[in-house]
Amino acid sequence: MRIRVTWVQSDLFQLAKVVREKHKVSYTVGFTQHHGKNKQFPKQQDCLWNGQEIFQKNDVPPSGYVTRRPLLSVAVADGVGMSPFSEKASRAVLTSLVTELGKGADFDRHVLRRVHGHLCDVLAKGKTFGSATTLAAVQCLAKCCTVLNVGDSRVYQISESSQWIQLSHDHTLINSMIARGEAESGKEYASFYYSLDSCLVADDEETEFQFHKRDTLFLPGESLLVCTDGVHDTLGDARLQNLYAVTHSPQAQVEVWRNAILSAGAPDNFSMILVHYDMPNHDQ
Repeated sequence: MRIRVTWVQSDLFQLAKVVREKHKVSYTVGFTQHHGKNKQFPKQQDCLWNGQEIFQKNDVPPSGYVTRRPLLSVAVADGVGMSPFSEKASRAVLTSLVTELGKGADFDRHVLRRVHGHLCDVLAKGKTFGSATTLAAVQCLAKCCTVLNVGDSRVYQISESSQWIQLSHDHTLINSMIARGEAESGKEYASFYYSLDSCLVADDEETEFQFHKRDTLFLPGESLLVCTDGVHDTLGDARLQNLYAVTHSPQAQVEVWRNAILSAGAPDNFSMILVHYDMPNHDQ
C-alpha cells in the first residue's frame, strides 16, 4: 500500500527571509555531468538538480553560479542500471522532488514518501514497472544543512581545513550486514556484498525502502560534494580528497575531478555538485 502524507505549508521560506535580512548569505555552486565511456548503457541514467535546473545530458561541461538565496537545495539521482528504464526513474524522482520543494514542502522523510508515490504513479505499470534509482539531496539554510539519501549516491562535507566527512549512508548489503553484526567494518569482502540493498523502485509494494537523514552545521568556508557512484567508485575516497584544493573555485574543482574520472576510463555515468558556503564579504 502506498503511503500518502498530507502536505503542510513549510515555514522555511519565512525563516529564509529573516536570515536574508540579518545575514549576507552567499553560495557558489559548481557542477558537471557526463555519460561516461561504458557503451553497455547507451542512455544517461544520472539526473542532476543544481538548484536552478534539472540536467540529464550525455555531457554537461563544468559550470557554476553564485546565489545569495539562503535556502538552497541540490540533488543527484542515479538510475539503477539493471532495472528497466532507469533513466526515467532518476528523472521522475528529481522532477517530483523539485516540484515538492517548490511548493514549500519540508525536507524530511515525508517528502521522500511523496516522491516515491509519484515515481509509482508514472512508472509502476507496463514496461516501466520496476524502474529504480538512488537519490542524494541536500538542503542548506543559513548555517545548517540537511542530507537525505536512498541508495549509494553520496554527500561529503569538506571543512575549511580540507577535512572530509561522509554525511550520507550507503544502503548496501555489506553495511546492512555490519549493522547486524554479520560482517566487520574495514574488512574486504567480495564485490557482490557492495551491491545496493535499498533504492527507490517504481512498485507500489516497495514502500519499505531505507532512507538516511542527517542534520549538521554548515559554516562559511565549508563545502558540500553531492555525487553519484560514478564519481566515488571510480576515484575512491583517497583520490577524491587528494585531488581537492581549497584554493579552487567549485567550478574549477569539479573540472579537476571530472578530468581524473575521464582519464581513469569513466566506466559509469557520473554527476557531481560542489556547494561552497562563501565567507562574509565574498567578492562576487
